[in-house]
Amino acid sequence: MNLFKQEVASEKLHPNYLSMIEKILKKDREILNTWIEGFPDRDNKFVKEFQTTFNSSFWEIYLYKLFKDLSFEFDWSHSSPDFLLKYEEINFVVEATISSNAQNEKPEWEKEDDLTKRYDGYLENMNEKNKYSIIRLANSFISKFRKYKNSYQKLPHVRNKPFVLAISPMEQPLHYHQYDRPIMALLYDFYLDEEEYFKNPEKFPNGLREKRLYTVKKPNGSEIELGFFLDDRASEISAVLFNPIATWSKVQSMKKNKLGVFAHTWITQDHKMIQTINEEELIEDGLFIFHNPYAKYPLDKKVFQKDRICQVFMDKDTLFIERTFGTKHLTNRLAMEIILKK
Repeated sequence: MNLFKQEVASEKLHPNYLSMIEKILKKDREILNTWIEGFPDRDNKFVKEFQTTFNSSFWEIYLYKLFKDLSFEFDWSHSSPDFLLKYEEINFVVEATISSNAQNEKPEWEKEDDLTKRYDGYLENMNEKNKYSIIRLANSFISKFRKYKNSYQKLPHVRNKPFVLAISPMEQPLHYHQYDRPIMALLYDFYLDEEEYFKNPEKFPNGLREKRLYTVKKPNGSEIELGFFLDDRASEISAVLFNPIATWSKVQSMKKNKLGVFAHTWITQDHKMIQTINEEELIEDGLFIFHNPYAKYPLDKKVFQKDRICQVFMDKDTLFIERTFGTKHLTNRLAMEIILKK
């Protein structure tokens, strides 16, 4: 596939695709070309979709590259779901989706030009941003869950296998700063109110504590009950794969950047935050696997047991949540312009 040979009229090109081809470096093009080596265009329309929808297609490319690097085996003999995979003796299924902006809401590519103002505005309104993310993530989760119930579970090559939903959050500007706040609320009803902590730290002498939201209200007044993994209502979903920073910047960060464009913030095993400049990213950096304790077909933790992948487990009796990873896990990637002005 030639992703950069234009196949549609210019007015149909996605804003992110246009922005990318205006700025793309030869090295970045070469990196993306290596990502898609061997990726089959099963319906002969992937390039058009990449140029017109971009986000969902890029997410599939990212997942393909991730699974290749994790040495998974691919089975392309069926047209759906997206990925039929095998790791050692374990067969499992992955379906990809993204969360997008609601109709008439600002899309993720319409960002404040000033990077520092953009980031500061996000921090000042984190609860509002997180609530919107939760709603949009819930829509994507529920839509694919219905697809599984109505279609996928009837397929012989899907039946009795762990089913993983891979979600990329692309619902609003600065979606890549959300880390795990909205998705943890959606799946486990576990929420950290960082906005309140930043504005009133004196209320938290012992540090930030989690709380339950129970529900979030949609603009139409209906409520979404949170905690999809707190009971067996979504037991057909074995786990959720999630990476908020699997954006075009991931391609740029997959090489040593001598200009030091990005600063990376990490959380370590002992819960400390560290920052590095000019560090080469791995494809799995920023990746979460959220396991469903009520899964009919649990995903073996060894499938994604890798140093910088964060796996999240909840004990269904105590509701204790455990995060496991190796040396460190990437929380965000900030442009140096922001760091230098702080």
